Amino acid sequence: MITSVCVVYFNDADKDARLLLDTHSNRENIPVTVINNNEKTIATAWQWKESNSSDLDDHPNVREKNSSSAFSEEAVYNALHRVRLDSQDNVILDHEALIALNATLDDNRLQLNDLALDNLQMIIRQGLPGSAGDEVAKIVANYYQYLGATKEFNAIYETDSPPPQSIENTTEEHEANYRELVSLRELYLGSSVASKLFSTSDANANYMFDMLKIDNATALSDKEKQKKRAEIIARHAEQTINVNNWNQRSTAFSAAKQNILTASISDQEKQTQLTELMHQHFNNEELANVRHLQLDQP
Repeated sequence: MITSVCVVYFNDADKDARLLLDTHSNRENIPVTVINNNEKTIATAWQWKESNSSDLDDHPNVREKNSSSAFSEEAVYNALHRVRLDSQDNVILDHEALIALNATLDDNRLQLNDLALDNLQMIIRQGLPGSAGDEVAKIVANYYQYLGATKEFNAIYETDSPPPQSIENTTEEHEANYRELVSLRELYLGSSVASKLFSTSDANANYMFDMLKIDNATALSDKEKQKKRAEIIARHAEQTINVNNWNQRSTAFSAAKQNILTASISDQEKQTQLTELMHQHFNNEELANVRHLQLDQP
């Protein structure tokens, strides 16, 4: 899936924070956008009949390679189908699109020559005719080149990484490495595409860098640390939860929810009121994006 670098913390036997850069952050345990059935996506725009083109006969070697599931039309469709399109059929570049890119390309065993990559782009353009197909095909090719560059980047990073006992002193070094990776994304994808694709990944990385700094801030009292952590959590939620003005609205919802939970009514009535309250504060599309939070549960 999509290569988005994220910072992951581990605790060793001495409880020292350790940092690793993981280029497969699509495996993070974070929610992704839930696709509304009424939204335009690659799935709704995909042209199956047009994609069964005889043009594939011009590349028999690639056809043989693609007979494996890696590059069948179905495999490409399944990897990309959740990517959303706007009203003008432009691709919406977000974390969901990043996941789709990784589903298509992020396989250590996948080695594409120019002909195979051209064929993958052809499948995309035939299944998704028009500007959207051209855009996706271009991004896919650029992303594949970027994945190759990240392997070299990670090899250098792993070689230069300090031993575990000194890791707590290298937060700045990890941030510098992350900035280098951001520059690498921009080089291969362009700054606009990269910033949109990796916006959630960047928010996660900044969140964890900020949290580590708070943990190591000896000049702050526990109360001050608690306040700053709350600010960081709120900022991260605002950046990653796909609901407009989430923090303010969720605070209002939580206050009203607490009133219901403390009311002298039956559990069944509480559940009914919680469900009604949830729909009063958020529309169906917003609720789909925060389904994992189970807002209507006591």
